Amino acid sequence: MTTESTSLRSRLHADMGAVSGLPDDSTDSTGAPHYDLDGVEEPPEAQGFDPENAHLSDELPAGTALLCVKSTTYAGRPNFELYLHHRGDVRTANRPSDLDHRGRPDIGLPRLVELAAHSGWRSAYRRLKGWWKTEPTLMAWVDWLRSAERPTLVVWDQTPYEIPWELLYRQRIGSAPALDPAGDTGGWVGASVPVVRWTTVWDGTRASHYVPQPRKPRGGVLVYEDPEFAVPHDRVGEHETGTRATTMTELHHRLRDRRTTFGLLLMRCHGTYSTDPDKFTLGDVSLPELSEDWRMDALYENGAAVLINSCVSARPVADDRYNAAVPATFAEVFLRWGAGAVIATLAEVSKADAHDFAVRLLAGARKRPVNLAEALTEHRAHHAREAEAAIVAGDAERAETAIEGFFNGFMYAYFGHPGTTLSLEAPHAQACAGGERP
Repeated sequence: MTTESTSLRSRLHADMGAVSGLPDDSTDSTGAPHYDLDGVEEPPEAQGFDPENAHLSDELPAGTALLCVKSTTYAGRPNFELYLHHRGDVRTANRPSDLDHRGRPDIGLPRLVELAAHSGWRSAYRRLKGWWKTEPTLMAWVDWLRSAERPTLVVWDQTPYEIPWELLYRQRIGSAPALDPAGDTGGWVGASVPVVRWTTVWDGTRASHYVPQPRKPRGGVLVYEDPEFAVPHDRVGEHETGTRATTMTELHHRLRDRRTTFGLLLMRCHGTYSTDPDKFTLGDVSLPELSEDWRMDALYENGAAVLINSCVSARPVADDRYNAAVPATFAEVFLRWGAGAVIATLAEVSKADAHDFAVRLLAGARKRPVNLAEALTEHRAHHAREAEAAIVAGDAERAETAIEGFFNGFMYAYFGHPGTTLSLEAPHAQACAGGERP
């Protein structure tokens, strides 16, 4: 993997001109105006999220672009602005011509699951494809990104709109993709380009910076599993660190002990969504409890990857009790405590598909270091090929089943650095001090 040799951060400033994503006005500047008012003391620099100054990591590969998504209000309606960063340039889609046709999107994966329950998965599939046509500037950016060497898209979405960025769709008319012997993935960007997420991490200056570094978590698997999710002969035990936790209390005990060593935290349990944060739960623990009461010193010490294999673990919720417009997620709590990467779900996912994904990921990491962003891309591509093949075959029943699998395959979001890899190894017999249950 090649990395950018010069500092991107030094070339990204809030008052620099941003390059528009539209070809006919690419020379316009959209930098923040400066007012020189005599006798007026300038306020200190704002500490909030600034989409035009994302403080990109110097170690991002040259083909990586960062898409910042910011909530706004336009013509009295909820709306959002787009900012695309690449190697010191900032392209924008935040002008009246962009906002006039844009409103609050209604294509979040939870909404599409509801639509499928009433009208079928094929209907949800079409709905999603059609929506992306209304973002022409974004589609132009996607075309440009796909032409880059080793393209990767990092998305920092600050909105509560649950836009499924992994399901970006762009199929250019008249430009058929190169034939893939494995099958056609259609125009689904997340099946051909690694799509990585980031979020505001509420830890001092980390809140306004894109801070991930390429990590190489290595070791055994620390497991919390609700007994309802137990699968005989799942082979996780070959790499398991200590005795499997079956309650969140046991898991908390293990994570508080910084002597517990592991490369991956695997959680298998129910996730229950609610717009009331106190009723939004992972296992039997609410989001405020996990965020404010838990200590995860072992996670901080190991920098391990985390797979939250439960429903809605990456779904955002707005907490009006705090002075912050940025929604909260379970994924953010683990990132705050030092997780090297987090994989979590954007909506409900079936137990069978959740198990299938975990098996694929762990099987790969047993053999060699697995790039997590690329592993998710391959997982999505598998399901996209199945869906496209079923649609082309004209078998309605087969297509409905394949498209349901497609949506389950795209439920997973990856938070971290595009270069992070995971390696599993069998731990020494009960070597870690936190290996026994309390």
